[in-house]
Amino acid sequence: MSPYDYKSADAASFDGKHGYTESPVEPVEAGHTSGLKKRSRFSLAVDQAPSGFAATPSASNADFDPIPPSKRTWSWMAYVAYWMADAWAVSNWEVASSMISVGLSWKMAIGACVLGNTIMGLVITVNGRIGATLHTPFPVLARMPFGYYFSYFIVLSRCVLATVWLGVQTTTGGQCMTVLLGAIWPSFNNIPNHIPVSEGITTAGMIGFVLYFLLQLPFLCIPYTKVQYFFGFKSIIAPIIFLAVFGSTLHKAGGTISHSTVITQGTTLKGSALAWAFFGSEFSSARASPLLSLLIIAFPADLNGVLGNYATLGLNIADFARYSKTPNAQNVQAVVIPVIFTIVGLLGIFTAAASESAYGEIIWNPIVVVGNWSASGSHGGRAASAFGAIGLIIVTLGINISANSISAANDLVAFCPKYINIRRGQLLAAIIGSWAFVPWKILASAAKFLSFLGGYTIFLGPMTSILMTDYYIVRRGRVSVPDMYNFHGMYRYSAKYATNWRAVVALIIGFGPPLPGFIQNIQTTINVSAGGQHLFAIGYIYSFIAAGVFYWAFMRFFPHTESVMDYAITGEDVIVAADEKRFQQEA
Repeated sequence: MSPYDYKSADAASFDGKHGYTESPVEPVEAGHTSGLKKRSRFSLAVDQAPSGFAATPSASNADFDPIPPSKRTWSWMAYVAYWMADAWAVSNWEVASSMISVGLSWKMAIGACVLGNTIMGLVITVNGRIGATLHTPFPVLARMPFGYYFSYFIVLSRCVLATVWLGVQTTTGGQCMTVLLGAIWPSFNNIPNHIPVSEGITTAGMIGFVLYFLLQLPFLCIPYTKVQYFFGFKSIIAPIIFLAVFGSTLHKAGGTISHSTVITQGTTLKGSALAWAFFGSEFSSARASPLLSLLIIAFPADLNGVLGNYATLGLNIADFARYSKTPNAQNVQAVVIPVIFTIVGLLGIFTAAASESAYGEIIWNPIVVVGNWSASGSHGGRAASAFGAIGLIIVTLGINISANSISAANDLVAFCPKYINIRRGQLLAAIIGSWAFVPWKILASAAKFLSFLGGYTIFLGPMTSILMTDYYIVRRGRVSVPDMYNFHGMYRYSAKYATNWRAVVALIIGFGPPLPGFIQNIQTTINVSAGGQHLFAIGYIYSFIAAGVFYWAFMRFFPHTESVMDYAITGEDVIVAADEKRFQQEA
């Protein structure tokens, strides 16, 4: 059982040497703002209620505490809107095309998408239930299996990916902004370029990037308990714009796609080559555009690539599931994810097929299609292109919030909760991702870096598996939420290292065998056996299963008895009481 005592903790402060001591200051409970007046001037420290669980401000703040009942506002419809906001994106529109480019038929490509998204939908739903039950963010949950100190490595791994992809999506939004400006003012397309070609962006492109970056900032300030309404708005706009892209292209193609090579080309591979193309394969860029080539490098053209596409959210879905009204509200994700992503993939394929007849070339990128609408220079074409670009801007804003900024913000809060809350974290991640990582150059030339990001799923898979195995199989839900916030609690594991060696070894066993293939994916001059390449091709699946099995075995035969509990301690009574008291004071 946990040594944590709620009654004494509510009226005490924690001292690492002497334990809980009486505090001269009236305590502030979870979800309850103090009676002190708010500071009117800016302060680097977060100006909000302190954590109701953590012993010190450096360990947590109110944003990082378990979500109180009054802020659990996400119903099942909110999760439908969330995934509508996430699925309708340029990258997901193009994902099935990567499989066609390596020799699969369009039917097999869609089959891989359905299977991969079904598996990932189950992973996200099962892992999300932990957050929906305990209402704590992913960085806090990671302390449970990994220990306090090593959990920072896990969180950092997720934070870097979220921040980089936030910058990459901002670049995509900048491209949409450039199309919008060119449609409104055609002379914008003729702005002389003063930026070196090696930078991977033009002067006009940089103007679009800067304007989109500035436009994005206010949306990142939407309260995290209200952001589902923006997702709902995007879930209406996104299908309209993508259906318009498909409809206009199909109309221009004469209403048929049956003659396109995208549809008529069958599977060009046989036997084992076909099997590994389905699960994982080397990429040939013979038919792909530079942008599509980079997409395929980042997310390999296979089932493993589909899984890797959302392996990040598979790991940290608790950051969103914690807002669920009930643990069951988020279960709808298991159905919504495969359905919506399959529809988006199909539309991407059919639009590309129609574009071959409509424009004389296969166009996978919807931004290019929208830009072509204004090519004639007519007022109607320019208006359509402008409205289409606005729709794609909304689409990109939605995915940057849903998949990147909130996740990165939660991770940043974990490192410095005294000075960073979720809003500050989102803004900080946007600045770092959009400027420090130079995302336009990543898209233009950094193929090896994109290979690193795509192959990183061999690390995300075991992290996710260890977290799920620990909660469901090892502990069977019997955990202590207060101890996750107490750095001297039961999840310290080691007094000196504050790390669970069992989780570390299981993690290494998970990513170790596919590692040579991962290295070759980045540095192609390195020779790796066919077995090593194939193991990397199923890297997410292998690493997920292997890490989970070995972690269970280590905890079974080398148990950490100090963290074994007879029942769960969630602190729900404390959170509910504090929430009710806050409402009474505001009444």
